[in-house]
Amino acid sequence: MVKSVLITLIGLAFVALGVFLLVRGDPADAALAWGVIAFFGACAAVGLVQLLPVRRARLDRDGALVVRQLEPIGLSLAGIGMGAGCFFLAPYAAAQGEVIMTYVAYFGAAFFGGGSLLALGRTLTAPPLARIDASGVEMFGAFGWKLAWREIVAIRAETFGGDRGFFDFVTVHEPAAASERDPADEDWDEDLEHEQEPSNRRTLSLVGTRLAFEDVRIIVDELWRRHRGH
Repeated sequence: MVKSVLITLIGLAFVALGVFLLVRGDPADAALAWGVIAFFGACAAVGLVQLLPVRRARLDRDGALVVRQLEPIGLSLAGIGMGAGCFFLAPYAAAQGEVIMTYVAYFGAAFFGGGSLLALGRTLTAPPLARIDASGVEMFGAFGWKLAWREIVAIRAETFGGDRGFFDFVTVHEPAAASERDPADEDWDEDLEHEQEPSNRRTLSLVGTRLAFEDVRIIVDELWRRHRGH
């Protein structure tokens, strides 16, 4: 949190400096001013993305929770801004006779701008990260998997850093004493160190989704208890 606030404030301070140069500075420095505004505005946006409030998780009309990655979109847009800033700085550096800085600026424009455009395109056209509904849990992508609730015998839910967290879905039966627990027990998501058999786990991470972890945990708990025996 503190790091994100600092990045945002420092970025905004340089944006203000760029605006000052644009309004009160030498017209010949306009390219420099626009470059500073674009580049550090993008840096401030990176910090702001981390400070945005989390989204409440709710089932849609089909009774499903579709999990999507949202942070990469904001970061890609910020990267495009950085690329634009580098592009504005390149001609200014050239006019000052700074050959090396000119090449560095153009490289930054291609690296940040081009790379971020590609990343944004892939993010917008990619399938959702996962889907949770009455039938079970499905994760999409190259390493995707699908589990029905009846296959899941235990769930481990843990958070790290606020609403960032993950779910482990265990599909190999544990010893009788453990597998007979009611999922409503307060320790249903405890670390499963008591297992006597190797477990087959599938993990769903909520990092980058901006979803409220507790909302998702409640939805997963309710759907599992309701449909695990079907």
